[in-house]
Amino acid sequence: MANKSLRILIADAHPYQRLQLERLLNGMGYYRIAPVEHFGELQRLVQCALQPFHLLLGNIELASHAGVDLARFCRVSTQIQHALLYHSTQMKVPAVPQAERQAINLSLPQVPDNEALLSFMSIIDAPQVVGTLRLPGGVPAPVGRPLGNFAQTVFHR
Repeated sequence: MANKSLRILIADAHPYQRLQLERLLNGMGYYRIAPVEHFGELQRLVQCALQPFHLLLGNIELASHAGVDLARFCRVSTQIQHALLYHSTQMKVPAVPQAERQAINLSLPQVPDNEALLSFMSIIDAPQVVGTLRLPGGVPAPVGRPLGNFAQTVFHR
């Protein structure tokens, strides 16, 4: 299930690609999306953000026109937790081991399609269980039906 509180930036100079990515994310249950068409807008949003953005979907050419390396910009910015960068049109997202999922930055040769975006979102939107509660002694474990979700989830950089 999608974490509807994820804050997502889409940075692309092409209106159709921004709209296409936003629709794909909406279809997955993500709605807190800010689309930008110029690197200056992206830079202002990131610098003025009170809370970090969970994901930046960005066209590398958007920043290169401004003389900026977008991958480096994402790595040094504490306001961007994950980045999925692309050059310009389908590709598979590579598998990322669980131990390496703290801050994921990928660069794709083309705009991510639905399958690539679903794969990436399943990596960064997977909650981590940090604790479980034991049943008191003498209480049988439920059969076929879970007792409830007592686990906490944590999303961190």
